[in-house]
Amino acid sequence: MAIFGKNKINFPKMHYTGRGEIMMRIVNLGRTGLFVAMRGGVLASLGGRSHWRSADDVRLAAQAENIPICDLVVRTLP
Repeated sequence: MAIFGKNKINFPKMHYTGRGEIMMRIVNLGRTGLFVAMRGGVLASLGGRSHWRSADDVRLAAQAENIPICDLVVRTLP
């Protein structure tokens, strides 16, 4: 369950790479159906974009910038 705070979302558990970097997390915005990438609870911009139509598009954008991304997708409820 996500805890919503002022200007960011705090998730109970962060995912880290083997080098100790925080992995990006894909979040599906249930009401709109859009997908966003978050890193450390903060909305991330990849290639100048912050919203995508599918989780695969987010993964491709992260791979293009060599940014580690978690394979789990968090889905928010409307």
